[in-house]
Amino acid sequence: MFLRFTIRCRCFYSTLIDINNRLKQLNMNKQYKKVIDLFDNYIQKNNPSDLVINQTLKACIELGDIKRGSSIYQRLSSQSKQNHFIQTNLIRLFMKSGDINKAKEIFNKSQNKTLFMYNTMINGLSNNNHGKEAINLFREMSISPNEYTYTILFKSCSQLNDSQSIEFGKDLFENLPIQYQNHSIVLNSALHMLMQHGNIKLGEKLFSKINKDTTSYGVMMSGYLKNKQIEKTIDLFFQINKPNDINLIIFFNACAELGNEKVLHSILNMFSKLNRNEMTYGLMMNMYNKRNEPKQTLNLYEEMKREKIQPNEQISIFILNAFFQLNYFIKAEEFFNQIPNKSSMMYDVVLNGLANHNRAEQAFDLFQQMSIPPNEYTLSILFKICSQLSNTRSLEFAKKILNAMPEKYQSNTIILNSVLHMLMQYGDLLFAEKIFSQMNKDTISYGVMMSGYLKNNRPEEVIDIFMKLNNQMDEINLLIFFSACAELGNEKGLKLGKQIYSKLLSNRKLFSEKVVHSILNMFSKCSDIENAEKLFQKLNKNTISYECMMTMYNNQNEPDKTFNLYEEMKRDKIEIDNLIWILILNALAELTDLSTCESISSELPEKFYNDIQIQNALINMWGKASSVDRAKKIFHQIIKPNNMSYSTMINAYGFNGLGREAVQLYYEIPFEIIDDIINLCVLNACSHASLINEAQKIFKNISIDKRTEKIYTTMIDCFSRSNLVNEAEELINEYEQSHLPSYSMYMSILSAARNQRNPLLAQKMYDRIEPYLKDQEIYSTSAKVLLANTYALARDFTTASNIRMKMN
Repeated sequence: MFLRFTIRCRCFYSTLIDINNRLKQLNMNKQYKKVIDLFDNYIQKNNPSDLVINQTLKACIELGDIKRGSSIYQRLSSQSKQNHFIQTNLIRLFMKSGDINKAKEIFNKSQNKTLFMYNTMINGLSNNNHGKEAINLFREMSISPNEYTYTILFKSCSQLNDSQSIEFGKDLFENLPIQYQNHSIVLNSALHMLMQHGNIKLGEKLFSKINKDTTSYGVMMSGYLKNKQIEKTIDLFFQINKPNDINLIIFFNACAELGNEKVLHSILNMFSKLNRNEMTYGLMMNMYNKRNEPKQTLNLYEEMKREKIQPNEQISIFILNAFFQLNYFIKAEEFFNQIPNKSSMMYDVVLNGLANHNRAEQAFDLFQQMSIPPNEYTLSILFKICSQLSNTRSLEFAKKILNAMPEKYQSNTIILNSVLHMLMQYGDLLFAEKIFSQMNKDTISYGVMMSGYLKNNRPEEVIDIFMKLNNQMDEINLLIFFSACAELGNEKGLKLGKQIYSKLLSNRKLFSEKVVHSILNMFSKCSDIENAEKLFQKLNKNTISYECMMTMYNNQNEPDKTFNLYEEMKRDKIEIDNLIWILILNALAELTDLSTCESISSELPEKFYNDIQIQNALINMWGKASSVDRAKKIFHQIIKPNNMSYSTMINAYGFNGLGREAVQLYYEIPFEIIDDIINLCVLNACSHASLINEAQKIFKNISIDKRTEKIYTTMIDCFSRSNLVNEAEELINEYEQSHLPSYSMYMSILSAARNQRNPLLAQKMYDRIEPYLKDQEIYSTSAKVLLANTYALARDFTTASNIRMKMN
């Protein structure tokens, strides 16, 4: 009996060792699918041992089979759950899938934490962009770290750019235990960190002392390249006895960055001597990609086809990029469709290419057809696509994707920045603000929110966010900030803008040409002529700076100064583009002098004759200069007039008392392009020509929801000019049923009462609007002046005098 039991035990252990060895061998041979199949067959008749489970989890990690790994975890006995080898592999599995919380749960429940387990946790946190948590876990360790721990920590620090992490990494390096001070792997990782943080001097000092291998050279070259020290990168390459593929790739990238013809000749010479394979073709294509030479990339692709070399993933990406750069959309689609195993990066290139070429609908459809899980870049591109589509369907789909994102992406700043941009484009400010308040922010996050607020006409929120940036300003955020100050256009905006301008004067690092022009635009929009002129004189002037100044002078009704700048541009041979010409023509329109209009407009280059913006400006100019026939001639030369063309021509008719011609043109306008401005212009034309019936007909045809305050005011002005004050008062009553009183409407009737010398009507209207004038000094003064003048014209000098005395 005992003998039989002994034989059974030996057979059992023999089978157990055999299955474990087979699984181990399959893993070593990278036959992970066979490991899973063997495990499935084995567990049908046997309870798997911890050794078998451990080998199977290794295969799940390599395959990224989170579903099966989770299933194994659920069926583990309480004893197996405390096996530190199994725990470590489960942590690796969940970290690889991005399920950080599950990995933390297993780690925290472990009663026997090993150094290998700590290293796995630190590495997993680092790989999932949780570098700070990795550093904090290291600080909590009760076990002495090894070379692998230090290597991972230096990697974690290299990914972080905040001052605390940089200081931690530096301290870690300076206090490295003596047994690791000559360890090449540890020192290469430390070298990488120092170069990523821009600490080039310390990096060079370390590099000079270490036993160098090709990895050390690669790390140093990569660091120089990141810090824009291209020539040092190239010099270092020629010091390597036997460069490896990585060294070669960095060298080619550096040459592409330098980009001069001498370097290009050297590379072509080197390429001619290299074995033609996927790597060498990829290096050349990468260089042409950086030099923005897509045709050369496609020439190399033709060579590959002749030599029957199949493009790998990276080469396929370069080819797709080249097709999109050249707008070969059909060829890009054909090439992409014939790729058998498409990667997420390939999808990224195609989706981004379509989005960048106004093919968002096509990109949206392609995303929905994807057969592989999207990565962080795919998701950020998707949200960009949805922001371009601007429809309910794409927004709902994007929100669905956002809610279903894997946990590792839910705190990804790149993705969330793209989400913020999309929400701001849709005007969903509340949702965007909620995400922004909870996310890890970078300068791009602030820029996206600021840009979104600016788009949604919220300049004050832009300024509030900018002020929270402290010293983390960059060029883009500065441009948005000064645009917001300009948009605000008041004393507050100007004051805050000047504060930041003063800071920039003491730190000229961010004082770029674009930023200077945005400051000039702010001074211009805020009517700070003195500071605008001072800054303008200090600039290397170009078309943009002249545009800013001319805009300001036109807004201040100083056309002569615009003409002076025009003469200055001609003298200094600065390019005069269509926008400058529009500003010049607008200044001529304000001048209303026919001979000056004829003289200056005769200098307009022929190339601008068919520019619709120029044509509209010419119509406006000739109309204001009382030359309606010339305005009409320009209008009839426009092949397809837009709403601005129609409104400008109607305005020209109205300005010259040709109300009937204005009404006739109004009825010729396609219904779908009639807007608020066109309606205002035609009603104004009717008002000045006393065409009451025509104005009433047009007003009644404007739907109630499109009758803006300005539309009502213009119609009331039309009635008031014809002394139809009862009709004007009825319109005010209609408007005030759903709106607060409008000062401009009452000013029209008060003007009409003065013209009629009707103090009763004037007093009635003034009494009605007076309660709303307490905080409106300008309107209050104007209303009192009109009331006093009405009494004076009616020869009631006592009442008129009393009103004026109260005003004084």
